[in-house]
Amino acid sequence: AFCRYDSEPITNRNLIYEPDHVVVLDPTLVALGVSKGLKPGGWILINTAESAEKLEEKYPGYRVATVDATAIARRNKLGTASVPIVNTALVGAVARILEFDLEHVDEALEHIGFVGANITAAHEAFEEVQMAVTVGTATVEHPTIPHGYVPGLIEGNTGEKPRIKTGDWATQEPEYQPRRLVPPCNHICPAGNDVQGFLAALAKDDADEALKILLRTSPFPSVCGRVCPAPCMDACNRIQIDGAVNVRDLERWAGDHGTAEAETRPPRNEHIAVIGSGPAGLAAVYHLKLLGYQVTLHEGGPEIGGLLRTGIPSYRLPREALDREIDRILELGVTVVANHRVDKKELLELARTHDAVLVATGLQQLRDLKLGARED
Repeated sequence: AFCRYDSEPITNRNLIYEPDHVVVLDPTLVALGVSKGLKPGGWILINTAESAEKLEEKYPGYRVATVDATAIARRNKLGTASVPIVNTALVGAVARILEFDLEHVDEALEHIGFVGANITAAHEAFEEVQMAVTVGTATVEHPTIPHGYVPGLIEGNTGEKPRIKTGDWATQEPEYQPRRLVPPCNHICPAGNDVQGFLAALAKDDADEALKILLRTSPFPSVCGRVCPAPCMDACNRIQIDGAVNVRDLERWAGDHGTAEAETRPPRNEHIAVIGSGPAGLAAVYHLKLLGYQVTLHEGGPEIGGLLRTGIPSYRLPREALDREIDRILELGVTVVANHRVDKKELLELARTHDAVLVATGLQQLRDLKLGARED
């Protein structure tokens, strides 16, 4: 992951190949070339119990800092003992090495609702971080992007007739094949999105058309535009030239700024019951409504959304974006029964009174990350 910060608005959303500083959240990642592309004199902050002096020889020409963010997170009960959440502790360590005031860290954490143990963890890491300046000169290893060999215009011209016949005596003719070959981004998208299509619409500044294309296959463009691991970007053939197209952020833009309604088929008489309103249940409800089925959605909790609401922090997935996309689904005409758990007897009754029943209960329990967020 990467981020930029500046006193001025940042519009460049491309990947960062030559960072100023690097933060390593897990010590097992150290062997993966974390200094690749790092500018000389940059900081390498590592979450580890080892001292900075033990690691400085590995990174000549750089500044090395260490902090045991895992222990700090466990001490403050952030996450669990097996999966501690170290982010806020590392924020405090970053503030120390980059000489930020702690009050600015407090303001930032409070702004996203992280108070109590999160602020304590940031303060502890600020005090406990160890720093070492290594000696020597940094050898910057720049990322290499492979390029295919392109022959020169007159290369091989020794007076012989050209091997490719052109003009009036041509024997071959290029043929444009619009939309016949599936691009890798479309092929690998788990949601089946027409990535090529909605990107073409955005290239014409038509966010409404882009959203319309996305809604044919996915009810969650704003959600996926924030939390999807984006396999389409890993498969993008632009990687071989300069860098992957930032499909995820563009999908988020279309979801946030486009205006469109889902295209539904005429109503059908069949009635389907869906149990569970997480991403699987909501996606099923959406596509069933697009096909015209009558749908009743059952949810054991008081709110619709499942793990989209209870498992993803609001700073990663803003609740207004989630609510907007859930409302779009419900406005298709879905009957909702919330705050009611379906037992075995009722499940059998639903199977008897409905044409089909889909059970999409996921973890079957509500979970809270308990990150110290304010209740207001």
